[in-house]
Amino acid sequence: MSCCSRRDRDRISDLPDEILGKILSLVPTKVAVSTSVLSKRWRKNSNLLALVDTLSFDESMVVYPNEQVGSVSSHRFLDFLDKTLRNCPCPSKMLKKFSLSHRGGSKSLAVYGWIWSAMEGGLLEELHLECTSFEVNLERKLLTSSNTLVKLTLSREYCLEVERVFLPALKSLSLLTVGGLDFDNYRRLIRGCPVLEELFVTDIRADAADPYPPCCTTSVESASIKRLLISVDMPCDSPHNHSFQEFHDESCVQAPSLVYLDYSGHVFMDYRFLDLDSLLHVRLNLKLWNNHHNRPNKPIYGDVTNLAVGISNITTLHLSPDSLEKLKDMDMF
Repeated sequence: MSCCSRRDRDRISDLPDEILGKILSLVPTKVAVSTSVLSKRWRKNSNLLALVDTLSFDESMVVYPNEQVGSVSSHRFLDFLDKTLRNCPCPSKMLKKFSLSHRGGSKSLAVYGWIWSAMEGGLLEELHLECTSFEVNLERKLLTSSNTLVKLTLSREYCLEVERVFLPALKSLSLLTVGGLDFDNYRRLIRGCPVLEELFVTDIRADAADPYPPCCTTSVESASIKRLLISVDMPCDSPHNHSFQEFHDESCVQAPSLVYLDYSGHVFMDYRFLDLDSLLHVRLNLKLWNNHHNRPNKPIYGDVTNLAVGISNITTLHLSPDSLEKLKDMDMF
């Protein structure tokens, strides 16, 4: 006879729901879903996800044997996601953070309806969405309103239409090269976040054959932002020798509460850096255009005079080598 009973061996079944929820929240969601084999109590619990405060789904972390990464594996991932969320038809009142990274596709639409339910009826504080390959039209209502959302990240292949957005609790917003976000929708999104304190925006295009102009990084106007990170990296030349300088006519930053600025990108023709009296710390990485190095007799593109004037009250300045060269060329040092 065994020295310990079956119940003694199944210590997990004796744990309170609060502890089980913390355990499940700390492991990858795919692992959490599969843990029903570990405990008789967990097998009987038809709604394990109601115990967790964090859900994270990442297609790149899912490996299907004998299948290459592509549409087949992507469909299987979305099937797994749909099945998992069907087992939790009503988002948990405990759910505080939801992350999704996937390749995209038509099957993903039901997922966003579930996310909307989590935002509308729960306590969701963080939402991170990344679509890596195929365009997804994000439902308008997803960015309409939320009284609890504090942190939002949108990355890559999303198409957004923002109308009457109001996110009164949002303090951190990351827009990471969102391909389907035009300037007007971007401006409406920023204006709908009245207490926004941190903004991280990138316009990075690795494919020179896809020359979308900078959107989010050309203009930042907010009375509440304290920390701003901007990165714009457009290809210098396309396969057809098309210059991307024409997309860099003016960059504008107007943020009276701004304390920290990290700015990286090719030099714009002009800058309007206004109302930056609170600014203390600046990092500049101004990238020079290639034609300056190829044709040394041609003047360096752009004028950073207004940029330098706008940050003249700071206490700390970090400059990249190109930034120093540009400021010297303008007789700033």
